Amino acid sequence: MNQALYYLDFCWMMNFTALFVVGALAFLGNSHRGSSASEVAREAFFNAVVGVSCGTLMGANIVLPFVACLFHDVNTMTGLFIHLMPPMVMYTFLWHWQQVKQAWPEIFHFSYMDNIHYLPKDSLFVVPGSGLDCVIGNSVVLYLLWWIPYVCFMLLVGIDLPKKFREDGVTPKNPKYDTVFHR
Repeated sequence: MNQALYYLDFCWMMNFTALFVVGALAFLGNSHRGSSASEVAREAFFNAVVGVSCGTLMGANIVLPFVACLFHDVNTMTGLFIHLMPPMVMYTFLWHWQQVKQAWPEIFHFSYMDNIHYLPKDSLFVVPGSGLDCVIGNSVVLYLLWWIPYVCFMLLVGIDLPKKFREDGVTPKNPKYDTVFHR
């Protein structure tokens, strides 16, 4: 079966999002183009990526049994890569940001590195409409931006994709796309 819809899962989408953001920063970072991403947007994306990379993706390495190091299995090694690579990149950005900024000053500004807050300044909880000045608040927003469309798609379309019967309910059908609802 075609497993392309597995790329809609959270871990894959966050890797694709990070690649898109770095690509956009590289494109917008060149001063000869005349445009640049705002510092507020850079800080918000950085905070969100820190939370997702060092939170859910790194936590999946510890908790999930299918994230394993089996060199003979391409699916398992790919799963390991998408869960390990973002925390390793964020480690580099968090602890060696001066060297990264020196190497690519137009792409990575890092003007906000001294002001990173993991929790909201005002309270311990992220109240809707606030908390966007911290890692947790931006991570929750990024998660919801993925979760709402994903759940809608899976409940409306994805649940029926691995069909094994035609419309009449009797005639067998070869399933084409695989989702998490595969039986």
